[in-house]
Amino acid sequence: MTALRRAGASSVRAYATKVDIKALKRLREINPVSITKAKEALISVGNDIEKAVEWLDKDALTSGAKKAEKVKDRAAIEGAIAVHISEDLTVASIVEIGCETDFVARNAMFVELASAIARSAMEQSPKSDRNGVLANIETEELATKMLDNHNVADTITETIGRLGENIVLRRGKTVGSPGAVDSIVVSGYVHGGVSGSSGVSTGKIGGLVAVRSSICNSQHRHALNQLTKRLAQQVVGYAPRYATIAEWERARTSGVENGNEGPEVVVLEAQQFLFGGGTIGEVLAKVSNEIGAPVEIASFVRFERGEGIEKPAKPDFAEEIRQQLA
Repeated sequence: MTALRRAGASSVRAYATKVDIKALKRLREINPVSITKAKEALISVGNDIEKAVEWLDKDALTSGAKKAEKVKDRAAIEGAIAVHISEDLTVASIVEIGCETDFVARNAMFVELASAIARSAMEQSPKSDRNGVLANIETEELATKMLDNHNVADTITETIGRLGENIVLRRGKTVGSPGAVDSIVVSGYVHGGVSGSSGVSTGKIGGLVAVRSSICNSQHRHALNQLTKRLAQQVVGYAPRYATIAEWERARTSGVENGNEGPEVVVLEAQQFLFGGGTIGEVLAKVSNEIGAPVEIASFVRFERGEGIEKPAKPDFAEEIRQQLA
């Protein structure tokens, strides 16, 4: 019995107290956690890297859930707008991910999170509006989509644990019609931010624009792509609320629009084009003549981070420190 106990004790010590340095280095290349956390993971699984990665994932989710519960009532008034456009320029997504500070909004991990969610959002097929090119994304449904080994909701929870701030998936939309290369061109623009992975851009304000036309060849699509990029910049910079005069007039008749601004302020086609050439409507007419087919704005969307959120009174410095350490 004594010999068995000694043998058992020695095997436990051999399994649980020695960290393989090569395994430690490789594990931190895969998951750049602290050395202490990486050692804990390897000791727990006997230096098995694959199992250590799984251990860290579970630990991050558990830690994130605890942190998320603590910070859930904090106002996530900062964050990022992320835009992703398909390679064939027929559909794009825009999402807003909220966090507490601009410092975290610029953190590489947060930027990659926003980028991954924007890519996932584009894969959804929500119902479009009457134009057939603009649709809301249900955040509850998006939260269930998979990102690598975890769904969006769990990935957000893990990130909360790593960055220590409340992070919220606030809203999303898609613009375009997947595969409609003969009629739709979509482009976007993001202001004041950084680029994420796989061509996703994140920033403080973002916009998407879709134009519709009878497109005959790749040269026409290239011309319309350049136009929509500039129109997206117009949307971000001048914040129109309506695409056309007709749309604005319907809103006024129904009582939805009761402001004092004229169409030159709130209607995209009535605004002066940021890049010259008259109004947007006049520019569209010129492009239509050039390519030999009518070109019209199918739809657009503009997101600004923190839009519609009431900012809480700023706590004093001591309270800020206490919140960060919570």
